[in-house]
Amino acid sequence: MSDLTLITHVYNAQEGIDHHVALWKRYDPALLAKLEFIVIDDCSNPPLQVDRGPLNLRLLRVNDDIDWNMPGCRNLAVMQATSPWLLFFDVDNVTDELNIARMVAAQPRLNRDTLYVFKRIHHGQEVDPHINTYLITRRGYFKAGGYDEDFAGHYGYEDVVFRNMWRKYVGSEVLLADIASRHAEFHEGDALMAEGF
Repeated sequence: MSDLTLITHVYNAQEGIDHHVALWKRYDPALLAKLEFIVIDDCSNPPLQVDRGPLNLRLLRVNDDIDWNMPGCRNLAVMQATSPWLLFFDVDNVTDELNIARMVAAQPRLNRDTLYVFKRIHHGQEVDPHINTYLITRRGYFKAGGYDEDFAGHYGYEDVVFRNMWRKYVGSEVLLADIASRHAEFHEGDALMAEGF
């Protein structure tokens, strides 16, 4: 069993996934042995293609075209995850190998009932942590009730509701100040545009 599952969902963003997979494949093999990757293809057209290489990566596809189906995608990913810890992120949020290694190394000291967020860098400036990029336990996810799929089909607020349910039924939120993610911009045909990557 892995120590950490990295989870993202994607709709029509092949280049974003290609860049993540390329970064992940460069991770140290000792770290990769502790990681599981789950990518949910949210009915992309054409379907996502992933060259897994040495990665413990599962590509799952939602076949129903449901607008803004992030709640369903996240719930599906957690049902399939095998790790006790989960890292959720959007495809345009990128973090490096050192930060992932820090998350894995810190797990024995982390409170299993805390939702951990990270610094975020956007255009070279530190901005508020991203609402749906966080590290939690799988157990805590279920205790909070998962994502409310009634939000599928509509944009926004599913993260706010999940975070409120977390605070009500599970625990607090804490900023891990020594870990950062960066906002990346993907343009068709262009290389990854992310500071530091």
